[in-house]
Amino acid sequence: METTVLAYSQYFTLSILTCLFLSAPVLAQEVVANGAYADSGGNAAAGSPVAVIESISVATTRHRQGETLISEYVGIDELATATGSLSEALALQPSVSLNGQPGLFQTLNIRGLARQRVQSFLNGMRLTSERRAGVSASFLDPLLLGGVEIIQGPASTYYGSGALAGALQLLLREDAPPWLSTGFASDGNERNLAAGTGNANYSAGIALRQRGDGKTVKGDTKFDRFDQLSAYYQRQFNVGAYSVDWQLIGSKAADIGKDNSQFPLERIVLYPEENHLLSQVKLSGTGDWAARLSLHYQDLLTRETRGTRSAIQGLESRVSEVANRSMDIGFTLEDRWQAGQLSGQYGFDYFGRRGVNARQDDFILSRLLGSTQSLDDGEENESALFATANRDFNFASVHLGGRWTYFTQSDSKSEKISQSRGSYFLTVRKPLGDWNLSLSYGTSSRFASLTERLFIGTTGRGQVVGNQNLLPEDSSELVIGIDYQSERLAIELHRFAMDIDDFIERITLDENTLSYRNLLSGDLRGWQYRVALFPSNAWQLALSGQRVTGNSDSENTLIDIPAARHQVDLSYSAPSWSLNVSLRRRLDKKDFGATERALQAANIGALSFRIDLSDRWQMQAGIENLFDETYFSSADALSTLAIGREFTMGFHFR
Repeated sequence: METTVLAYSQYFTLSILTCLFLSAPVLAQEVVANGAYADSGGNAAAGSPVAVIESISVATTRHRQGETLISEYVGIDELATATGSLSEALALQPSVSLNGQPGLFQTLNIRGLARQRVQSFLNGMRLTSERRAGVSASFLDPLLLGGVEIIQGPASTYYGSGALAGALQLLLREDAPPWLSTGFASDGNERNLAAGTGNANYSAGIALRQRGDGKTVKGDTKFDRFDQLSAYYQRQFNVGAYSVDWQLIGSKAADIGKDNSQFPLERIVLYPEENHLLSQVKLSGTGDWAARLSLHYQDLLTRETRGTRSAIQGLESRVSEVANRSMDIGFTLEDRWQAGQLSGQYGFDYFGRRGVNARQDDFILSRLLGSTQSLDDGEENESALFATANRDFNFASVHLGGRWTYFTQSDSKSEKISQSRGSYFLTVRKPLGDWNLSLSYGTSSRFASLTERLFIGTTGRGQVVGNQNLLPEDSSELVIGIDYQSERLAIELHRFAMDIDDFIERITLDENTLSYRNLLSGDLRGWQYRVALFPSNAWQLALSGQRVTGNSDSENTLIDIPAARHQVDLSYSAPSWSLNVSLRRRLDKKDFGATERALQAANIGALSFRIDLSDRWQMQAGIENLFDETYFSSADALSTLAIGREFTMGFHFR
C-alpha cells in the first residue's frame, strides 16, 4: 500500500521560512509570575500535592483576570513526573477530569464540558485541532513546561470562541539553569529523556519520549504506543525602547496508536505521523501596550483499517488514510487604561485558519480505490474587540468586561458563513476578614468548528458527515464562591450553574456514520471544593472533589459529564526527601449520554517518593493504580480499561 505523504507541504515550508524571517532580528518570550510561583522561583509545589491557588500574569493573561475567573496553577514539580501524559497530571485537580479514549491524544474535561468547549493555549498561542475530541496539547512533552494555569468559568471575553468551560494556559520553562530529566515506566516500557538550559535572556529544551503498547489491568493489549520528539527555543532582547520576545516550538511524533475497544478485530486506528511548528513574536514598549503575532502549522495522518476480523479469515480488509493539515494565525493588540479609580484593559484579537485540508485515500490490498477531499481549503476568521473595567471600593471590588466577535467560515465547496456574537461578565468580590466571597455571572459562545460543519470522511471514530446548518452555542453561567486562607488552613468552595443553548452534540446516523446537531438547550449544575491543612512545615493534607450534573431540555443526560469524585492527598517533606500518597474515590455514574457507558465506583491510589541524591540530583520513584483497580478512566463507550499497577522511576538534574 502506498502511504500518503504529508511530509512538509507548502504550508510547512511557508511556516519555516516565516519563522526564520521572524527570528532574524528576534528571539523569546516573557512570563512574569507572581504569588506562589514567583516566590518559589518557578517551583510552585515544592514537592507538595497541593498546588497553591494563585493568579499568575503571563503574556496573554488579561488585566486582573485572576479576580474575575477561578485560576489554579500546577507547578513544575507536579508536571516533572517520571512518566505520564500532561492530561494525567492535570486531571488530579478538583475541576478537571479525563475525557474520551485513553492514549496520547486523550483530552481534558473542565466542569462537565470538554472537546471544543475548552480552549488551550501554549505561551499565549491558541491551539486548534480537527479532531472532534478536542485539542490535546500532548504534542509538547510535559517535561518542557514550567507550569499550567487552569482557568475555569465562562472565559470567552478573555479567550474567544470556545472557552465556555474555561481555558488551559501552558507555559514553557524559562530562566532555568542546565537541567536533565530521564524516566521509565513499567507499562509499555515507557521511557523519556529531556534536557535544557537558559538564563534571564533565553531558554531552550528538547525531549524524547517513547512507549510501546501497554496492558489493561486484565492483561489485554492497549494500543497506546508512540514515539515523540519535541523542542523549543525562546529569547528576549531590546531594540531601542522596545522589548521583543520570540518563541519557536517544534514537535514530531510517529506511530501513535489509538487505544479503543474496537482494537484489533473491528477497527485499528493509527496516526503514523504528526507534526507541529509554532512561532510567536511579542512586541512591547513604554507603557502597558503589547502586540503579538503567532503562527502554527500542523499536520496529522490518520490510518484506519476496518474489517480486520475478516482479514484474519482470509477476506479483504479496507484501509482509509486521511491527511489533515492547516495553518493558524493569531494577532493581538492590547493596552491598559485608567481614569481615576477605574482601570481596565482594551484591545483587538484576531485568529484565523488557512489551508485547512483533509484528503482521504481508500485502499484494498494496497490498491488505491480512490481519493476524496473531505475538507478542501477550509478557512476561518475570528475578529474581536474587548474591554474590561475594574473598581475597588471599601466594601468590595467590581470587575466587568465585554467582547464582540465577528466570525466567518468557508471552504472551496461551500458559501461563506458569517456570524457574530457578544459576551460579557460581571464579578463582585467581598472580603470578610480572612474569608472572601465572590459572585460572578458571565456569558460565552462557541462557533461550530470546520470539522463539525464541513468535514465529510473518516475519523478515528468512523465515518463523519458535517452539518452546515449548525448554530453557535451560547451559554450563561452563575458562580458563587467562598475561600479562606490562613497560615495552617486554606478552604475553597465553588457552586456553579450553567445554561447552554443550541448545544452541539454528535449523533449516530447509522452503525458506521456520525453527524452533529444542535440540541434546543441544556443545563449543568455542580460544585467543587478544596481544603488544605498544614499542621506543620513538613506535613500537608489536601481534600478535594467535584460533582457535576447535566441534562438537555428533554431530560436526557448530556455527554461528557464526569463521575463525581473525592480525593485525599497526604505529603511529608523532609530536608532531603518527600513522600506523597494520593487516594481518589471515583463514584459510580449511572446516567450517561450518547456514545457513553455507565461507570462503576473505583478506588484509585498513587504513591510517589523523591530523594535528593546530591545538591542537584534527585531520584523519583512511584506507583500508579496502587490497588490494581479495574476501572475505566472515562465514560466513553469505546474507551478501554485503565492500566494495572504501574511502577515508575526517574532521575532529575537541576
